Amino acid sequence: MTSPSTQTPSGAPPSPGGAGRVTEGSLVGTPKEGMIKPQLTGGDKVRATLGRMRPGIGHAVDAAFTVAVMACCLAGLRTVLFGWQWWQAAAVGVVLGLLVGHVQATYRWPIVATTALGAVLYLLLGGPLAVRDDVKWGFLPTGQTFKDLVGGPVTGWTDLLTLVPPVDARGPYLAVALFLGLVGTVLVYATARVTRSRLRLVATPFALLAVTIVIGTGQPAAQWVQGLLLALVLVGWLVARDHLDPDIGIARPGMRRPALSRVVQGALIVLVAALLGALVGPLLPGRDGESDRQVVRTGVVPGHDTSVLASPLSRYRDFTADSPTQLYERELLRVEGVPATTPMRLATLDTWDGSTWGVAGRGESRADAGRSFQQFGRRVGVLDGGNPTQVRVTVPEGGYGEGWLLTTGQVEGIEFLGSARERLEGKAWLNLSTNSVLVPPGLRPGDRYELRTELPAKGAGALPESLPVARGSMPMTGDTSFVDARIETWKGSSDDPWAQLRSIATTMREEGTYTDGAPSTGASSEAERAKIATIARNYPAGHGLGRLDRFLNSEELAGNDEQYAATLGLIGNRLGIPTRVVVGATATDDGLVRGRDVHAWVEVRLRDGSWFQLMPQTFVPSMTEQQTDTSRAPQAWDKPEVDPPPQPPPADPPPPEPVVDWSSPSTWPLWAQLLAVFVLLPLLVLALTPVVTAVRRAVRQRSGSADRRIGRSWNDLLEEARLLGVPLPAGGTRVEQARALGPQVDAVPAAMQADALVFGEAPAHPDAVGQWQGELRRVRRRLRQATPFVTRVRATLDPRSLLSRHEDIGMHDSTTTTREAHR
Repeated sequence: MTSPSTQTPSGAPPSPGGAGRVTEGSLVGTPKEGMIKPQLTGGDKVRATLGRMRPGIGHAVDAAFTVAVMACCLAGLRTVLFGWQWWQAAAVGVVLGLLVGHVQATYRWPIVATTALGAVLYLLLGGPLAVRDDVKWGFLPTGQTFKDLVGGPVTGWTDLLTLVPPVDARGPYLAVALFLGLVGTVLVYATARVTRSRLRLVATPFALLAVTIVIGTGQPAAQWVQGLLLALVLVGWLVARDHLDPDIGIARPGMRRPALSRVVQGALIVLVAALLGALVGPLLPGRDGESDRQVVRTGVVPGHDTSVLASPLSRYRDFTADSPTQLYERELLRVEGVPATTPMRLATLDTWDGSTWGVAGRGESRADAGRSFQQFGRRVGVLDGGNPTQVRVTVPEGGYGEGWLLTTGQVEGIEFLGSARERLEGKAWLNLSTNSVLVPPGLRPGDRYELRTELPAKGAGALPESLPVARGSMPMTGDTSFVDARIETWKGSSDDPWAQLRSIATTMREEGTYTDGAPSTGASSEAERAKIATIARNYPAGHGLGRLDRFLNSEELAGNDEQYAATLGLIGNRLGIPTRVVVGATATDDGLVRGRDVHAWVEVRLRDGSWFQLMPQTFVPSMTEQQTDTSRAPQAWDKPEVDPPPQPPPADPPPPEPVVDWSSPSTWPLWAQLLAVFVLLPLLVLALTPVVTAVRRAVRQRSGSADRRIGRSWNDLLEEARLLGVPLPAGGTRVEQARALGPQVDAVPAAMQADALVFGEAPAHPDAVGQWQGELRRVRRRLRQATPFVTRVRATLDPRSLLSRHEDIGMHDSTTTTREAHR
């Protein structure tokens, strides 16, 4: 027998499975299947959460274009970093950035959580995958690894800007590439995922491009990649996003193929951009090459204080036969890869301050001497070609131990080998103008280094009859007038500066005598010690004003390479020829450099900017055949009274201060260019916005069908209301929107009349539309009067109204279907 509570009414079929049955005394039946959500377990929730991470087609497209954009932007680092390792570090940063950006865009994490995730991945995976210099067992980061990872984004930027580019890709500099790739990718990809704005999408890549340019070098890294390819990638990205989004762009229903008007508009935009580039490009700064390209490192003045090290010319006597250092016969260095008789420098000295020859700085004053040295590594100038030579130098036991490194030719890089790598890596300083290399800690026995250089020509044993020397002078802060008498006596009858210098050098070699001063040993009696003291007093070391004045104004010249080279350098500059002094050695057949191979010579600059070497045998007397008679004191020379030689004008005078032509932006000072780009140009755009907006509205309201004119006019009113800060209902009707404008605006009658014109049985008459637009203008005036003055000014200058393309389509518009009109 069936229970009464389970009986069904007569004629009513039972529900399947008993669902929906009504129990006695109950007005609500059993819930149907699917009405109650099932209870999810913890595992189900985790799987559901992780399932949201599964990327779709749109995500994959954004990721692919993000990688392409990052490759174009990061290509700017190729002139800053040297070695394939930085590409690997940047690639790891891009991959990690895609992961972080995908998580942020999927779950809409706040910036704090996103930053924390990026920092964790950066520190944990940055060492094993990118900054691998100090990892253990190939994967375990060490304390130095974390130090490099943290120091790269913090201090690595400043170090990167003070080193001679390109910098060896290692340690904190790899961290810079990793950090830039990670942060840049997160910003680009996450922005693409959360925005539909084309402007926001391209703004981030351009900002990243600006960063890589400003931290780059004066030499463009990849003009076609960063200029053309990046633009094509961004355009392709925008087109792909439009195709994947059916609500925007050319992918709207019924618009699968771009209309002819869009093709024409695109062609016109490209044409206008090309014309602007052709007209404005020649006026922009930097068009004349690397010298006009301004980047951050252009104004950075790095350097090492060379005053803490003695001038190598002042220590020349340490290498002579009678020196107590006993370096004359000792092996100082072993050199491989340099042909015999090739000049090799220890230091090139280009200024004299009255006491010593030293190094001039960027400011051409001895006080700034250290500023001309910059740290460098395995490569100088990654884009430069040529056929460099690898020169290997080794310090034997008891050998050379100073900080001035033996180099030759045009230095293009240095790499320390063996035990010297850990101690000296990153501590080499290069003088870009003289190719002198300084290592402040100094060399030790067993140190080895490999020099990448373009070898110079072998030293010339004779002076040519003619030479196209440049005109000018090196920075001389000391008084050099004491050489004028000898110049007048020795220069000969020629008016050619080179012929005069050649005559003076020849006279010094033929009429002078050679002495290294007093011997350091062999004094066995009081008389001999007194004799040595007298010789040391009569022929001291040094090349200051007092020593050179006494050397040059003695009846008989008496000195060694130090005095002869220092004097000839002063005479050359006094004659108007840029002349500098070099301390170094000439390569030998056996590759050994001993103390006796160390010499000093001079170089004169030629008109093409190169330097011609006057080796010591061309102006220093023979050490064996022209020994000074040190038994007698030097006699003063009865010098004639002469007028100082006329100082010729410099051959390459510094260019005059450019005259500012305000009609040509390229001649403007930097502050004016920045002011024009970042202040005046935006102000001009703001000033033109009301004019362009008014013209645009007039054209839109007078063209097209009646329905389009009404729709455009109404939408222009709503756009202005939004700019004035009036909240409007989303998706509301015209009447609802009119009520939202407020009773003081009284826009409801105009909204009802617009609906009547649009949805009437027949198309609206143009005269009726014109009358309605006149009423709408009165509504707009009431709307503006109801808002504060500052708000009205801000809305008038707001350019966002120019970007609005929304149009309201009516029933009788001939360009659309009825279905689309209702949509």
